[in-house]
Amino acid sequence: MPEIKTTFNLLRRLQEQNESDAPSNIAQKSKTTFTLQPKPQPQSESGPGFVNVMVYPQDPFVSAPEVRQMTASYINPGLVNTRFQVRDHLAAPAQPDEQGNYMFWPGKLEFDQVNSFYYATFTLRMYERYAQRALPWSFKQELLMIDPHAGVGGNAYYSELDELLGFNGFQDGKDLIQSSQSADIVSHETGHAILDGMRDLYNESFGLGSNAFHESFGDMTAVLVALHDDSLIGRLLDWTGGNLKIDNFIAAVAEQVTSRLQARGEKIQGRTVYLRNALNKFTDVPFDQLPPTPNDPELELSREKHNYSRLFTGAFYDILVAVYEQLRQSPADRIAIHNSRDIVASILTTAVELGPVCELTFSDMAQAFLAADNLLYDGKHINILMSVFDQRKILTSAAARDFVAQWKNLPDIQAPSAVDSSEVAFRFLYEQVVPKLNLAPNIDFSPLAAYRNAVGHVFMTYGITRRINLIGSQFLTYNGSHLDLYGGLTLAFDSSNRLRNVCYRPVNDEDVRQIEILTANLIAQGQVTPLTAENTFSAIYDIDDRFNTDLLLKNPILVDKLPAHVSDLVTYLIASMRAYMKD
Repeated sequence: MPEIKTTFNLLRRLQEQNESDAPSNIAQKSKTTFTLQPKPQPQSESGPGFVNVMVYPQDPFVSAPEVRQMTASYINPGLVNTRFQVRDHLAAPAQPDEQGNYMFWPGKLEFDQVNSFYYATFTLRMYERYAQRALPWSFKQELLMIDPHAGVGGNAYYSELDELLGFNGFQDGKDLIQSSQSADIVSHETGHAILDGMRDLYNESFGLGSNAFHESFGDMTAVLVALHDDSLIGRLLDWTGGNLKIDNFIAAVAEQVTSRLQARGEKIQGRTVYLRNALNKFTDVPFDQLPPTPNDPELELSREKHNYSRLFTGAFYDILVAVYEQLRQSPADRIAIHNSRDIVASILTTAVELGPVCELTFSDMAQAFLAADNLLYDGKHINILMSVFDQRKILTSAAARDFVAQWKNLPDIQAPSAVDSSEVAFRFLYEQVVPKLNLAPNIDFSPLAAYRNAVGHVFMTYGITRRINLIGSQFLTYNGSHLDLYGGLTLAFDSSNRLRNVCYRPVNDEDVRQIEILTANLIAQGQVTPLTAENTFSAIYDIDDRFNTDLLLKNPILVDKLPAHVSDLVTYLIASMRAYMKD
């Protein structure tokens, strides 16, 4: 369970009245070192030296526990490695048997520990393989703690300030359902931590785009992790006959845990977090047409970040299917799934690396996908990307073509041979980049990061801050408070140090307008409250659920709450598929 101190940080910016007018130091929010020295690619999951672990592939809904192999160096007695450590207040961390294996059956606390540790580690190593570099956390410590029995409730969370992945559980009749038993949920929450390390400022945003992409990234992560399991791929092909447009357990997230909650029959919460089906046909609509609370949250988009995230997740799944269908004309279905998985995962990971620094719309991320495909595959899949994003009304084909045309006019800028400090990055920006890109010389950029991956691609990021004052009666007692919003500049260079993409995304007036509306809604709904010694505890916990997720929808704790009730799984999938097939 998160410590009470996190609430103070959670609300720190809205509690800042006009006592301080100096903008925050954006550079302090980045903990990435500055270096362009090439580093070896992170160790592969394959190789000699394995131990056996017992886990649930994807989700308990899909199958019984199965044995998986884990690289021996990734799991040490007490469930610790160089990046994760289990911290469980209910039981000491699991120890291996005489053969070095971790073979615990569900019902044992050690099983939950091993399952969450295995999938958290797998998720990080997966993304490091696609990023071709070691990925940092957003905090200074090397270890991210995992608590598989963090508390009571149908939710799980990532807390940057506590440096923790927390997984709760609940009683369902005679059964105790633990979210740590779901590979979907573990990989989703680990995805939050990974994205926070790659783009720390997304977790600072009050905007819909950055927050919704965080949730979409978690769901996309769950899909990718499931597609690394050959046993699940075999079942997927048997289930669908190779047609990935058919309802399937890969496209749906955390089926078993959610299905148990359905049986409670409680009133729907107005948002659906898990059981988000990537097989959907949502299309984007203007912000002002998105309701704060939808009448039908299963089939209607809203301004709630979990709900809205399904739009981009659906586009991602469409891209995966389109690439797969293109590849399966030659190789066997299984090989086509492997190859298409790796292609879209590499595009996703690289899109984050060269996309916006903070504030964004889904159209911004669509452009980042196009740029990633150009950098990695010389634009081989751009037609697929353009078609999907156009159909989803995320990015029109005309806008996509205009964006692609800009690559022909990039100035001749070479990546610096070395960047070992923010000062060097700052000097390079204003001596080489600003004049050649015709950027205003008075823009107050702050260097955030500069790094080179194992294949020689260079990424450099710079942040800019825009402070806004909350003025108006809609902000109630927060009238006169201020927020710091973040934009920035991302530069991407290929292995020959040639500039390949520029993403200049400042905070614009539309960002400000939307954030003011969203913030006013949070205040009106009581999701922001002044902190006092008397109400600090109630700001985090409530008696029934112990974890008041409505108050913790905002960063730095990213809470993913399972809906207390949705229609049963079959009904949901049928309704979703009908919406998907409707022209």
